[in-house]
Amino acid sequence: MREIGFGLVCGVAMAIAALLIAAWPVPGRPIAAFFPAGTASADIAQAVTEASGSLLQIDTAAAVAFTMGERDGFVSSLYGAGAWLVIDAAFARLCTGSAAGSSR
Repeated sequence: MREIGFGLVCGVAMAIAALLIAAWPVPGRPIAAFFPAGTASADIAQAVTEASGSLLQIDTAAAVAFTMGERDGFVSSLYGAGAWLVIDAAFARLCTGSAAGSSR
């Protein structure tokens, strides 16, 4: 019985590790910054600008900003500006269901 429990714990840990690796923001590629629900698009745009990023798209329904930043510490700056999660944009598009160039 302990072996099954150990296997389950290791399996869950490996799944979480794979998820984190897939979602990790890559410098020089677009990233998605998730903000608290109900955050106004003007506040999201201001947070991205304060972090010295280029705003690519804002999804107001999900409070997500797709952005790009080249400088070191850009992700940390987004967290400091109020983002609660910053991940790779390609991975975020899979999770949120938004497609590039969609007109909602």
